[in-house]
Formats: sequence, structure tokens, C-alpha cells
Amino acid sequence: MKKIILMLTVVVLAGCSTKFVYRNADWLTYWYLDDYISLDSEQEARFDERLLDWLQWHKSQELGKYVAQLNDLKSDIQTGNITEQSIEAHQNRMLSHWHRIRDKLTPDLAQMANMLSQEQVDELFDELAESQSKNAKKREKRTEEQRKKRWVEGNKDNLDQWLGKLTDEQEQLVEDLYGKKQHTADLWHQYRTEYHQQLKAVFEQPDRGENFTHTLLALLNNPEQFRSEQLNARNEHNQALDRMFLVKIYKSLTDKQRKHLLRELDDLAEDLSSLQK
Repeated sequence: MKKIILMLTVVVLAGCSTKFVYRNADWLTYWYLDDYISLDSEQEARFDERLLDWLQWHKSQELGKYVAQLNDLKSDIQTGNITEQSIEAHQNRMLSHWHRIRDKLTPDLAQMANMLSQEQVDELFDELAESQSKNAKKREKRTEEQRKKRWVEGNKDNLDQWLGKLTDEQEQLVEDLYGKKQHTADLWHQYRTEYHQQLKAVFEQPDRGENFTHTLLALLNNPEQFRSEQLNARNEHNQALDRMFLVKIYKSLTDKQRKHLLRELDDLAEDLSSLQK
């Protein structure tokens, strides 16, 4: 279910593919959804109806908020207002975008869950468990050096997209950040496993009435309750490091990189604005 919601948040993070993803969100959603569950014709028709409503709502109510934040971010960059506090404020605004989407979609998802057969429920949770297991095995096979290389290269590529070619100093900042981070992969795995078990327990209830919908909705709206204190503490530690890192990156920008970044933000804002029309 979270895969469906993520399809509507992708425009916040996507780069040059924003228009493609947004305008093809219907079949892309089915592409993701099909990995986990097979819907019958009646369920597909109901889902199509709700998906169109979600996309129209997102287009009319949400895209403008993303453009506004991009413009505010651009202004902060131009005026030098890039501090740990300003970055945290932007992160909180992005989180509020996600929460609004979740609040919009989860009531419909909880209602549609009533239509799932036991066979479909079993298929869903079997696929979730298999996906979890595959990811865990991949992590176990990687050495520490391989994990570091994968993380560092991924983050350098991401920065390169927004800034252009990185300087030696900036590449070293990425390397240094990895060494300070606290690992959370196993804790995230524990959290997802616990959350899936809680969801499965709700579906195993024989009654699919009002109590089922209410309980499922509560779980969909507050999955964070199953994160351990250790995971929350490490997340806070890592997020604080990220904010300090971004301030250092900003201070290290060359004139060419600053122009590149502003141009990328302008392009993304323009794409989102055009999607509103």
C-alpha cells in the first residue's frame, strides 16, 4: 500500500523524469502494485476511480505547495540563508507534504481493503516477506567496503545531478559523512517486519466490518509507532549530520555550481507548474 502512496510523492524528489512519472502515474502504479497483489476486474475499476481522484486532488491542491517551497529554497540559496535550522524547516515542510498525501489516501485504501480475498491477502504478505528476505540477504552478502562504496557513489551521483562536477573537497565531505553515520539497515528491517505482522494480524480477523476498517486506518496513519527507540535515536543522529553536511556543501559551492543548482530548481519548479495546467 505504501508503494501506491509513494507514486504521488515521487514528484518531490524526481529530477528530469518528473513529467514522465506524473503523467504516467496510473500505469506505473499498477506496475508497482502488480509486484505484490493481483486485482480482479471489479477491484481494478474501483482502484481506477480512486486513483483518478487522488491525482486530480494532488494536481489541484499539492503541486502548488511544492512549487512554493522550491521558490523559497531558491531564495534561501540566493540570500545565503542556508543554516541547519533553515534546512530542518525545509525538511519539515517536505514531511508535511507526505503526511497530507497519506491522510488523503489511507481512508480510501482502508475501505478498498475490504474487497481483498483471503488468497489476495496471503499473496500480499507472502510477497512482502519475500521482498524483505531478499533485501536482507543482499545486505548480508555485501562487505563493509562494498556497502561504503555503494553509499558514497550513490550520494556523489545525487550531488553531481544538482551541482555539476564535484570538487575534491566536496567528495571528501561525502566520504567523511559515511564514517560518522550510524547504521540503521537492520533496525529498519526489524521495524518493517513488525509493522507487516501488525497489518497481517488485522487482515486475519474474521470480521471485515467497521472495526476492521478503523483498526487498519489507524495502522496506515501511524506506522511510526513501531519504530524502536534505538532506530529513532539513530535517525535523529543521522539527520543532524545530514544538516551539518548540507551547510558545509553550500559553503563550498563554486559560482558555477551555485548557478547549476539554481537552474535545476528552476527547471523542477517549471515542470511542476506545467503539470498544474
